[in-house]
Parts: sequence; structure tokens; C-alpha cells
Amino acid sequence: MGDTIMRRAQLGFVGLAAGVLLVSGCSQAPDPVAPDAAAAVRSGTPAAELNTYHARDAKFYDSMRGKTAGALLAPPPATVKAAADKATVVVSAKIGEVAAQRVIGDVQTMRVVLTDIDVLHGKLEPSLGDKVPVELFLGEPVNVDSQIKAFQSALPEGYSIWFLRWQGDKAAITKPGANPAEDPADPSLYAVVHRHAVFAQGPKGVINAIAERAPDGRAMPGLQAEGEKQTKLSDLADQIRKF
Repeated sequence: MGDTIMRRAQLGFVGLAAGVLLVSGCSQAPDPVAPDAAAAVRSGTPAAELNTYHARDAKFYDSMRGKTAGALLAPPPATVKAAADKATVVVSAKIGEVAAQRVIGDVQTMRVVLTDIDVLHGKLEPSLGDKVPVELFLGEPVNVDSQIKAFQSALPEGYSIWFLRWQGDKAAITKPGANPAEDPADPSLYAVVHRHAVFAQGPKGVINAIAERAPDGRAMPGLQAEGEKQTKLSDLADQIRKF
């Protein structure tokens, strides 16, 4: 299974994260990260909303993070700017729904639909309008319905920041010399530029939302560590806006 996923990544899913939600949590009251979080950010989304930590969201992200452990994909972008440069668009958003998408070889994918979109950098793909469906790995194509239902029942309440590549950009997705028939890129979808390319507000600062950490618990060098230098998600949004 590991070798298959690696081959799929080489064929075109370098930017996709593996993820499956196996748990759901009870709603808890949101915890503001800082008393000055009411200031407006340049993105137009109130900082108080970007910077609010929702404890229940951790179960959603922790499940996804656990499924990516050990995944062998491309090296992460070295900096936040490098990730933005690779992206078609960078957005702050909420997760509105999830659904099963397709099976590629023996790998099931899922569609995550982002809502409450605020463009921080780049532009949305015109052919998709204001729709932002993102494809992520779900895992083996077994018990898909129950996995999706569990996932849907525990959608995060808070905002997150996504570095997205439109899959129709063949130059960035297709492996040089690959048979087009083997290319799984779907121009009706986006992908994350790397599994480290999603950030959310944590209890003490910005957290890399869907990727595993280094064995010692520290942030991995590159994008993960760079993004987590920020205390507030609104600060990361403002940083991206300046590129």
C-alpha cells in the first residue's frame, strides 16, 4: 500500500494529503487566543474569527495528521513565500462538507469543499467560479460511506488557511514524460501544494493542520516550521497578503 501511494504521488498527487476521520467530538465553546483579536485583518475576515481556537477541531485534524505519518511525498516548500509561489491561490476558509470523490488505483480520495472563502494570494481558477473543492487522500476504498459520515459529523468550526494548486495546471502536476492516460489530475478540483500546506489556529499558536510532525514532536523544517512561527492565524494571513 505504501509503495502504491508513493507511485501515485509521483504521477501527480504530490500535493495531496492523506486523511481519514475516524472520530467525532462534542461541541465546546470557542476559546479566544488573545484579548486583542478583535482587530480587523487585511484579508477582510475579522481577526477574532481567524484567531479563535475551537477545541473540538483538534480531533478532526489529529485524525488526518495520523493518517499521513510516514507518507513519502515531495519535500515541503522551504518557506511560506515558496508555498505561496507554488500555489494557484491561497485562501482562508471553513470546511463546508466532505464527500467521497474517486478511486485511483487502490486509493480512495475524498472531496473537501471550502466555504467562506477569502483570497489571500493569487486567484481562484475562473473555470471553477467561486467553488473551491479540494481533493485529499482518504485511504483504502473500504467502508467509505462510514468514513465519510464520521468525517462529515465532525467538521471543524474554525477557519484554516489552504495553499492550493488547481489540478488543471498540467505543468505543475504532471510528471515529465508520463503517459497522459496515467495522469490522475482532475481540472474540476484543487489539490494542496504539499501536505504541510494547511494551517489552523491552535491553543497556543498557529498549527500545521493535517500533517505529521518530526519524531521528537517539533515542527518539521520548511513550511511547517515557518508557518508555526506565527501566534495568530490572522498574522499568517497578513504575511501571505504581502507577497
